[in-house]
Amino acid sequence: MGRTLIVGIPEVQRSLAEQVQTREPVSRARDRFLREVLVVGVGYLVYSQVRGLAAERTLDAFGNAYRIIDIERDLGIFRELALQTLILSNSALVQVFNLIYFYGFFPLLLPTAAWLFLKYPSSYALLRNAFLASGGIAVAFYLALPTAPPRLTNLGFVDTLSRSLTPTYQSIPGVNHFAALPSMHVGWSLLTALGLYVALRGHRGRIIVWLLPIVMMTSTVVTGNHYFIDGLLGIAVALAGLGLALLIDSRLSSRPLALLRSKAPSTVRR
Repeated sequence: MGRTLIVGIPEVQRSLAEQVQTREPVSRARDRFLREVLVVGVGYLVYSQVRGLAAERTLDAFGNAYRIIDIERDLGIFRELALQTLILSNSALVQVFNLIYFYGFFPLLLPTAAWLFLKYPSSYALLRNAFLASGGIAVAFYLALPTAPPRLTNLGFVDTLSRSLTPTYQSIPGVNHFAALPSMHVGWSLLTALGLYVALRGHRGRIIVWLLPIVMMTSTVVTGNHYFIDGLLGIAVALAGLGLALLIDSRLSSRPLALLRSKAPSTVRR
């Protein structure tokens, strides 16, 4: 019996060691998750609060809106009202764009972020920094250039969200209706598409994710929430944020452009 006990000791030690090895990664992952929730949560809280500071600047907002319309007319691209009028004739299509506008934003962004966090942590860290940096740039625009969306300009635009099952901005408290420029619906959809492109590495059809910012831009116009210039500037801001994130990545690591690696790294750079 004593001999059996002695023989069994190494097995117990191996079992305990395996449990410790299993617990440690789980513990690290939990700590990393909580840290990310804190960082991203605080970042978005600051973004949303600062974003709302210009919510009462009504005269500036409408003045900037009409300036954008004049610029688009000079460029020959003021076609938002014509596009919305075309779509309004098909109620089913209107509902599709309403759903894309509302549910194709954070409801798609968050699971994409979770996927990258678990499978491609370095890519997640890079895109997280891109979101935070582009959000900071966007807030500067919201403060400097508050802009009323098309649906508030009395030029014939319709707030299509009021005709669907999706929530409307009027039903959401604390919304800054004058944060139309830039459209981060479009800009962050571009970054989400980039994240999905990474997460779907190895899948033949992953190129289709690049349709996301195009479809989102169309939905922002069709729903009466943004001008074409808003979407284009949103893309520029998102790319600027990505550029800053890449710069940070290259400064903190001897292996920049982690997003382009073929394998998921095992650690996340801070």
